[in-house]
Amino acid sequence: MTVRAPLKYVDANTLQEMSTAEVTAWVNHICYLYGGNPSVTLTVDTSSTQNLQAMSDTRLQAGATSTNASAFVAEGTTAEPSTVTVTYDRVNQTYASVSPTSDSGTTWPVYFDSSSKSIIAMSLADIKDTFLHPAIDKLISASESSTTAGTYSITTSATAATDYTNVSTDPVFTDTRANTSEYSAAGIPETLDQPTTITNYFLHIRQQVTDGFSSLTTPLIIADSGQTLTVQTTEGVIEGLFTEWIRETASESADGYKIVYSMATSGGNTRGTAMVDTRLNGSGNYQQRQVGDDYRSQEFPNGSAATITTYNLRITKA
Repeated sequence: MTVRAPLKYVDANTLQEMSTAEVTAWVNHICYLYGGNPSVTLTVDTSSTQNLQAMSDTRLQAGATSTNASAFVAEGTTAEPSTVTVTYDRVNQTYASVSPTSDSGTTWPVYFDSSSKSIIAMSLADIKDTFLHPAIDKLISASESSTTAGTYSITTSATAATDYTNVSTDPVFTDTRANTSEYSAAGIPETLDQPTTITNYFLHIRQQVTDGFSSLTTPLIIADSGQTLTVQTTEGVIEGLFTEWIRETASESADGYKIVYSMATSGGNTRGTAMVDTRLNGSGNYQQRQVGDDYRSQEFPNGSAATITTYNLRITKA
């Protein structure tokens, strides 16, 4: 790993190495650029199976009704409440194909090489170590901020918070439980599955917000084959190059800096609210009903809510 200090223009007689803070300001701005056109995107589709990991919502349903013409079937032989499982695999991850500008040998900012006592253009490897890889580390941070623009988070609200946009009004996961208030002895035979929604979870994306672009210190690059140094403007070559290459790094890096999302129980940094599958933990509420010589019995879901599985949207590099 080789982190360089690009040169900046001070005056007609002075060039100076950019400070760590000045380089960091560019790293933050690269995160801003990524937020305007992310190359790793998540979408929500309820019509078919998507490629991010599936999550399971589980709940209890009543056991089947037992009947007898002369006496109630004992609790020990009535059907126990069983588990209903609903699979949620609604999130699709897409990687853009990016064709960034190739390194000509003088494409990138220059630095002072102390061993040769000369001014040299940074290589693409230098750019990755100095700017692009630190930007990816910020983009995948567990702490969401302006430098995680263009990345995703989970909330329990269909309405996006400030600096976020709702990807879809369809939840990516729903936690349900048996609605015990809907079951009664008078209703035997009760409908087996009578759920109630506990929590819906939604996917949001962090927006690109204003950064301190006007205060950036612009590094020098070699302007032409005559080896002339010049300051590139903020609307010019350097910003365009960084935009191309942060998108390529995020979606196609072979150096371990490709952004990867998952819906999982471990690994990477968690984003937003945990998605919790809960279920009642009772062994069954045995109830009876007699209608003439029809003796009916059935076991309903009961118990307290227990956590079965906790899922998170996770982001990492690979």
